[in-house]
Amino acid sequence: MNTDTIYRVIRYFGIGLIFVSLLWAFYKGTGSESHPGGPAFSSAVGLYTDGKYEEALRDYETSIREHPNFIHAQRGRARTLMQLGQDKEALQAFNEVLERDPGSAVSFANRGILQDRMGLYSQAIEDYDRAIKMEPRLGEGLDWFTRFVQNREEKPQTLADRLQTLRSTRNRAN
Repeated sequence: MNTDTIYRVIRYFGIGLIFVSLLWAFYKGTGSESHPGGPAFSSAVGLYTDGKYEEALRDYETSIREHPNFIHAQRGRARTLMQLGQDKEALQAFNEVLERDPGSAVSFANRGILQDRMGLYSQAIEDYDRAIKMEPRLGEGLDWFTRFVQNREEKPQTLADRLQTLRSTRNRAN
């Protein structure tokens, strides 16, 4: 096969891939919403990511009303309440999530963060410890790529570091 034929095949293959990609994007963009949490959940996730917590809470609650068994909307509601500083409501929401899904290491970690902020250090220690035992990578914190995407220059304290700090503080107090 000569060089001109190879380049021609590569060029047509590239054009074909572009065409197929455009068709796929058009197909996915015009289809109906098929997310199990409905359009309200998709909207809530975007609003939460943008820091629009009041609006996100509204959409998470809509998703929960429309899809009461969709646990991800309930988790999102709990995190959003925590971001809004509605600590008691957030704690209740995390408790409800963990009753339904006791295997959720992320929910234990988030509830631990909330309890830590509320000064409930013994409970925070239990939840941090449980989350890290269930999913060890939670103790490692954010990786460099996530920090880059979130525009975080400094590495935040990890759950494992915070757990160690709380344990040593508790031990010094005893």
